[in-house]
Amino acid sequence: MTYEEKIKKAKEKRIHIPEDIIKKNTVGIYKFFRVKGNEEFCFYIGKSTDIAYRLLGSSSGHVYMYLKNNISKMVPLKIKEYLKNGYDIKVKIIEVDYFDSCFSKAAHRLALTELQEIVKYQEKGQCKFQVPEGVGTNEEKFWTENYKRK
Repeated sequence: MTYEEKIKKAKEKRIHIPEDIIKKNTVGIYKFFRVKGNEEFCFYIGKSTDIAYRLLGSSSGHVYMYLKNNISKMVPLKIKEYLKNGYDIKVKIIEVDYFDSCFSKAAHRLALTELQEIVKYQEKGQCKFQVPEGVGTNEEKFWTENYKRK
């Protein structure tokens, strides 16, 4: 199945993906929203150097996994839950300049943009279940016992 066919199939299931991500390699941030009427709630933000593949690729593309009824990961599971509850799913893209003379700078610029977006939405009470890469239950337990405000 081509990316065009996957986007069409997703749209039929009320998952709206910007079609221009398949016209060129898009580097940047992708944001998943559940939408109903005027309500728009961001539930996941990620980054990729190939957003079309990250969303639609056959191995672990968030939307493609849902379309194949593979809900073993969190994003396809949330998509299924929200669609069942009458929401549409909308994906928004922020392109990030990945051109640089230094890979580290380009990679950090991409990661920083993702983190800034996550923090922005978490301040609004959204994307709350997202934790930084490498953070697990031990870190959360330590935080809960030592730093959590009552």
